[in-house]
Amino acid sequence: MESQSNSPEKNNSFGFLGLKKKIKDYPFSRFLFKYKSPYLKGFFWLLFVDFLNIVQPLLVKMAMDALVPGAIRAVIIAAVAYLVVMVLQSIGRYWWRVYLIGTANYVASDLRKELYEHLQKIPLMRYHRYRTGDLMSRATNDIESIRMALGPGILVALDAVIMFLMLVPAMLWLSWKLTLLTFAFYPLVPLLTAKIGNKVDFFFEKMQSRLSQMSAYAQETFSGIRLIKALVLENHSDRKFRQLSAEFVNEGQRLAKYESVFSPSLSFLTQMGTFFILFFGGKDVIAGAISVGTFIAFQRFVVQLSWPMEAIGWSVTMTREAKAAERRIEQVLQENSVEDTYPAITSSSLEAELEIRDLQFGFMQEKESGFSLALNGLEIPTGKKIGLVGPVGSGKTTLFNLLLRLYEPPPGTVFLRDKDIRTIGLNELRNRVGSVEQQVTLFGESVATNLGMGLKRELSSGQMEQALKVAGIWEEVEALKGSLETFIGEKGVTLSGGQRQRLALARALLRQPELLLLDDCFSAVDVECEQQIIERFFEAYPKLSILFSSHRLSVMPRMDEIWVMESGKIISRGKHSTLIRNCHLYRSLWRESEREVERERLETGEILL
Repeated sequence: MESQSNSPEKNNSFGFLGLKKKIKDYPFSRFLFKYKSPYLKGFFWLLFVDFLNIVQPLLVKMAMDALVPGAIRAVIIAAVAYLVVMVLQSIGRYWWRVYLIGTANYVASDLRKELYEHLQKIPLMRYHRYRTGDLMSRATNDIESIRMALGPGILVALDAVIMFLMLVPAMLWLSWKLTLLTFAFYPLVPLLTAKIGNKVDFFFEKMQSRLSQMSAYAQETFSGIRLIKALVLENHSDRKFRQLSAEFVNEGQRLAKYESVFSPSLSFLTQMGTFFILFFGGKDVIAGAISVGTFIAFQRFVVQLSWPMEAIGWSVTMTREAKAAERRIEQVLQENSVEDTYPAITSSSLEAELEIRDLQFGFMQEKESGFSLALNGLEIPTGKKIGLVGPVGSGKTTLFNLLLRLYEPPPGTVFLRDKDIRTIGLNELRNRVGSVEQQVTLFGESVATNLGMGLKRELSSGQMEQALKVAGIWEEVEALKGSLETFIGEKGVTLSGGQRQRLALARALLRQPELLLLDDCFSAVDVECEQQIIERFFEAYPKLSILFSSHRLSVMPRMDEIWVMESGKIISRGKHSTLIRNCHLYRSLWRESEREVERERLETGEILL
């Protein structure tokens, strides 16, 4: 007996926990909990408006039933009450829009920030899985789908549920027989929702995937528009884009086919209720079973009932699309990030000397490509200049990316003065280890803004001038119309390739690193200019440790030591004179470099035939 008496309580508890679990399992529950206050306020305003929606037909019933001689006072009261209800509804509709639809914009903003912040922390290797256009599609279209689901989607779903729960008791109170007839076809609604909803989910995800492909191709095309024109690929590019666009349209049409069937089908089931009301309700009015006012009020209730059915269609569609979008965004958010949670290292405890011990590294496609990095016993003492040479694909750039932790090295392999770089905060590491790459990235800002990018301290014009002089570009910057304040266009498009590289070198020097990585960063600069720059910044920064990779070896004789790399391994080390005698690969690279330098000088007229 005791167990039976406790069973209702247990059932209620189980039901509550089950509901709570369903809310937590809802993909966007974290946003609902975060903004529960505005969502609850919107819910109560919606409840208030929907209650007034039920009151309106009852006021009409009151007025219609009072249409007899001498009952003008009841009609006036009903009309004034109807007016008051309309005013209150307008106020309520304003506030539930503010709280429900407005809050969805905050959710979208949070999600964009979360995605953007996470993308900053994803290791460089993870980006190989995604194309730029695909990430852009997820950050725009997919987040917009989620915003719609958490704004208008929640709104119409709540509105439909509340209206349905309020309408049914009111309709039963007016006429239980007509109510049963009205809902004769409604058991078909869940079946229709489940069947079509799954199709909407499937085809929406496919459509978004096609959109990502199209966006990625468009981004690549516009980024490389100069090459497209140079190779006369305009027609090929146009055909390819049209093909991707047609595939996107096809998926969109298949999605629209199911979406277009959904709402009309639900509306048809509702309109069948109107048919029964006119047919059977009219008979009851004639027979005197119900009044004209009841008949009109019931008819208005049935019309109002069509909205929940239509709203269910919209809500299911938006929710299904949002779930598909959420899966695509969650796929990116699940990528492992590199957290920068380590304490800052003081200057006294972190020196610029670098050491590599038993470094083994390979990409995921290692078995297919055969490439791996295997380095051991390498050091860059403080203030020393180390040259790094090797054929294309030997692993030089990969090594630089590991030293900057753009790729994560294995633990216990790369050290800055006996401190594993994986235990050093990323901000701290990259402030102390600067880099200049062959492919320079500049921003659509002024020269001064690009030079100070990422620095917390203010730079004086004198500091910028000194760095630009060392990099051999001060005179060219000074000749610009606005000098340091000159806008250089997106990606520095108004500057030449050599100017961009030298500006990037000045930017790296202004960061005052203790170790500077130069990855073939003078490839767009002529030989004489390169020699002058090397002379200047070796003289200006004698204590700066440098690891310098270049396909032109003319500056290698100035290096304290040269590392020769092949197939991910250092095969020889030493000074220029020693390697020329003892290392066949270095000798071949040197001769090829000298021939290239000679060709450049012939082309520029420095050597006369």
